[in-house]
Amino acid sequence: MTAVIWDLDGTLLDSYRVIVESVLQVMEEAGVRLDYGKTHAALIAGSTKTFLARYPEGDRLWTRYVEVSTARDGEVRLMDGAREALETLRAKGAAQFVYSHKARTATRVLDELGIGTCFTYVLTSDEGLPRKPAPDGIEWLVRRFDLDKRRTFYIGDRPIDVECAERAGVRRVLFLPGGSPAVPTGREDITVSDLRRIPDEIERWEAR
Repeated sequence: MTAVIWDLDGTLLDSYRVIVESVLQVMEEAGVRLDYGKTHAALIAGSTKTFLARYPEGDRLWTRYVEVSTARDGEVRLMDGAREALETLRAKGAAQFVYSHKARTATRVLDELGIGTCFTYVLTSDEGLPRKPAPDGIEWLVRRFDLDKRRTFYIGDRPIDVECAERAGVRRVLFLPGGSPAVPTGREDITVSDLRRIPDEIERWEAR
């Protein structure tokens, strides 16, 4: 059985505006003014928690960021083509999962956007597993649901997602929407700019 594990922010969820603006707010509260574009690029290159950890009182900044960004969950929308990709994969019989650094509130956001039922399981940071690029989250899903790594595809929008999938030994799919500051790593199995292409690209890969 084909299994598809999705990243959330920037992949299924059009949430970077909320993320970046929340970081800028938190940093401004701490007396630091940051550039939007440079901050966006830095968050794509790594993670929000790692970014905030560079500053004094990084743990406090992270706690405040979670408060600010969670309060704006209602502003998050689906990425263009996400619903179509999810529904096509479900029609093809693929098992779908989420693995994200977001907390348990991610499940509520997915339900509110009307796609919660597409997923067999939503794995979030509340499980306490090491953060990406550590492969622990993907490996946890593989073990629990007895997934075939050769037919398991992890889809994300950042190099850190590619590295995580590579370390876990599953297929690597990089999503690069227009305007993304991310660049291919050269280690992707599949690269797409339109989520709607993913079901066909996975089918082609498995037919090889």
